[in-house]
Amino acid sequence: GTYSRLGSRSSFGAKHHQKIQMLRSSAVPRTVAAISTFHPATGGIPNARRAFAPRGKVSTFQVGSQARKGVVSASSSSSAMKVLPDSDSVANALAELTASAAKDAISAKGAFSVAVAGGSLIKLLQGLRETEGIEWDKWHVFWVDERCVPHSDPESNYGGAYEQLFKHVPIPSSQIYPIDDSLYSKNEGASGPSAAAYDKTLKALPASVLPVVDGLPVFDLLLLGFGPDGHICSLFPNHPLLKVTEPWILPIADSPKPPPERITFSLPVVNAANKKCFVAVGEGKASMVKTIYEEAPQDGSIPAALVTGNVEWVLDVTAASHLKK
Repeated sequence: GTYSRLGSRSSFGAKHHQKIQMLRSSAVPRTVAAISTFHPATGGIPNARRAFAPRGKVSTFQVGSQARKGVVSASSSSSAMKVLPDSDSVANALAELTASAAKDAISAKGAFSVAVAGGSLIKLLQGLRETEGIEWDKWHVFWVDERCVPHSDPESNYGGAYEQLFKHVPIPSSQIYPIDDSLYSKNEGASGPSAAAYDKTLKALPASVLPVVDGLPVFDLLLLGFGPDGHICSLFPNHPLLKVTEPWILPIADSPKPPPERITFSLPVVNAANKKCFVAVGEGKASMVKTIYEEAPQDGSIPAALVTGNVEWVLDVTAASHLKK
C-alpha cells in the first residue's frame, strides 16, 4: 500500500487526518520560552506550536513489498519518517542520521551534544562503529535517563551503550557523562542526589557544548525509544513528573518498572532539543507507533505523544505495520 505522512517539525498528526502525509515544505519554527507552568499541548513549553502541520506539498512513499527491497524514505525534510526492511537497516540509518547531525553541530559550534536512551535502542547504536568521517573528539555524550545502579549492572543504560558503541570509538572519557554511581551503594535513596549532581554537571558546561535558551539546555540530538506503555526517558504515563518544569534533571523514586529509583530529563528539556529521533523495530512496537503517531493523546497517558519540535522517525517495516495505508 501507499503511505503518506502529515507532519511539521513536530512529530505527530491528529486523529482526524484520514491520510497520513509528510510535508516536504519548510518546517514550523520551534519556540522555546521560559518554563513556569505545564502546557499539555506543547509538552511544557509555553507558546510552542503543537504538532499539527501547515499546508504544504506532500510526498508519498511505499511500504510493503518495496520496503523489503531497501530503504523507504518519506522525505529529506526534518520531519521525515524512514521505514526500512530490518533492524540492521535501521541501525545503519540511525548511524547516518546521527553522523549528519554531528557534522552540522560541529560545523556550527565546534562540538556535538547527543543524549541517548536505553532499552532496545542500545543495540542499534552499533551501526555507528564503522561510520567513516566522524570527529569523535568533538562528541559529548549524555543519557536522557538512567537507572540508579552501578555502571557494571546489566540494567545500566550507560553500561549497555558503552559495550555496544562507546568502548569502540575514540571519544575522550571526559566527554562522556554517565550518572555518578559513586553517590550510592543501593538503589533506595539514590535518585535525589544523583539527579542533583547530573543537573549540576550539565549546567556547568560551556555554551559551545550545551547552549542554554530561555533557561533550557539545547541538545543537538536526542536518540529516543519508547516503552510499550508509551513512556519516554523515565517519564511514565500519567506520572506527576510530566508536569514538572524544573530542574532539568528530575529524580524518580517510584518507577513502575524496576528499579524504582532513576533520574530523567524533564519533558521541557526533551522538547528543547534541536532534533529528536524516535527509533523502533519489531512487531511489538507497532501498536504504540500507531497510537503515538496517529492518535497523539495529550492527556499524559502517552508521554511520547507530548514530544514536540523537530522529530524524525526511523522504523523497520514491522514497527510501521499498523499505520494507516
